[in-house]
Amino acid sequence: MGRPNRGMISISVSLLLLSAWLVRASDEPTDLSPLEPRPQMTTPVNESSEISPSIETAIRDLLEDKEKRQEAEKAKRETDGKKPTVNWTGQLQADMLMFTQDAASKAIFGNIPNGSAFRRARFGVFGQHELTEYRIEMDFAFAGRPTFLDVFAGVINPQTHGTLRVGHVFEPFSLERMTPNRYLTFLERSLMDQAFAPVRNLGVIWRRPFAQEDVTFALGMFRTDSDFYGDDLGDLFEHAITSRLTWMPYYRSSTGDHYLLVGASGSFRGANNHIVRFRAQPEVRIGAMILSVPFMADTGLIPATHSFLLGTEAIWVRGAFSVQAEYAAAPVASINSGTLWFQGWYVYVSYFLTGEHRGIRRDQAIMQRVIPKRPLFRTGSATGDRETGPGAWEVALRLSHLDLNSGAITGGRITELTAGLNWYLTPYMRMTSNYIHSFANRDQQRQTHTDTFGLRVGYDF
Repeated sequence: MGRPNRGMISISVSLLLLSAWLVRASDEPTDLSPLEPRPQMTTPVNESSEISPSIETAIRDLLEDKEKRQEAEKAKRETDGKKPTVNWTGQLQADMLMFTQDAASKAIFGNIPNGSAFRRARFGVFGQHELTEYRIEMDFAFAGRPTFLDVFAGVINPQTHGTLRVGHVFEPFSLERMTPNRYLTFLERSLMDQAFAPVRNLGVIWRRPFAQEDVTFALGMFRTDSDFYGDDLGDLFEHAITSRLTWMPYYRSSTGDHYLLVGASGSFRGANNHIVRFRAQPEVRIGAMILSVPFMADTGLIPATHSFLLGTEAIWVRGAFSVQAEYAAAPVASINSGTLWFQGWYVYVSYFLTGEHRGIRRDQAIMQRVIPKRPLFRTGSATGDRETGPGAWEVALRLSHLDLNSGAITGGRITELTAGLNWYLTPYMRMTSNYIHSFANRDQQRQTHTDTFGLRVGYDF
């Protein structure tokens, strides 16, 4: 065998050295070039830099608490969804009244003192659960202190089967009576309403809109004369069957500020203990415990078997201007005087100086809340700055008449002229001022004149 060639030996050594370098380079960090020095090895992490078991336990507990809270919130939402909703409502009205009388008024009705009182001080709760509803509302300014107002339970399905309520509610009679007082134009409802329109009684009522809410119908059966708490006793047919039908031949749906509504109401009423009575004060009140404002028309107690109530209504709204009118009559089957006929009516106009209009709730054919275009106080949604405006200003004029003379009954006649000015500071606060001149003829000989100035501050929610 020949002697190895020196060139071959040099090549072999070079290959071995290159292989060793490549093996070593494979253990180096990939981001270093062969010319860069190898970084120094770091020292092992000591035990003090590791997460302690107590911290791990605290983190685990926090995560578990978060999961538990999320599960509890989910369970609460599911539970609340199975309970009736709870909404609060309230209302206060503080009145101040001043009177002037001529000599005949003082001679027949006595002196009517000036005064101030809470006309209404109400608090209530209402809500729904699926297709059922409830409402419990009391008034602490009425004579019962508190007096039951709307206290009922019901089933809601207005578009298909209607709404059914059982409890202490308004009988379906008259636009003015069915409209909540907080949405009325004047301090009080009209003479006609006082004398004839039934108030809340204990019973059952069903109502439903038809023809895309152009038509509404309501029907109910009630005790004739419930007290402050809905109680009524008697073994006779002391019940009333009352209904109301309305039709809206025109409604501008784009703005809701132009419409016409007409309607009619009727009620058959068994006389409570064979007695009926109709009477009315001027269109003002002071307090509930002392009768400081007299009844200027009063039939007294009339022995009767039953009576009827008949009513017609209409309202036309065109922008800021509106006209509203109603007529009602009460035929009475008296025991001693045959058939009697009492009647009353009112008509009034209103106009918003600031451009608002009177809205209507079509499914019930009642008036709604006035919304000022520029409330006195409002926080700007974009900047958060406080904005101010004039509120809504409304002027109104009403003429009303009540005739309680029929046959042998001389209950008297009243005609009243009322001028009103309303300032709606916000949708929920308003000031109302009325001047009322009353022409009354009680004793069929002398006509009396009584002037009233009333001011009210009201708030509701």
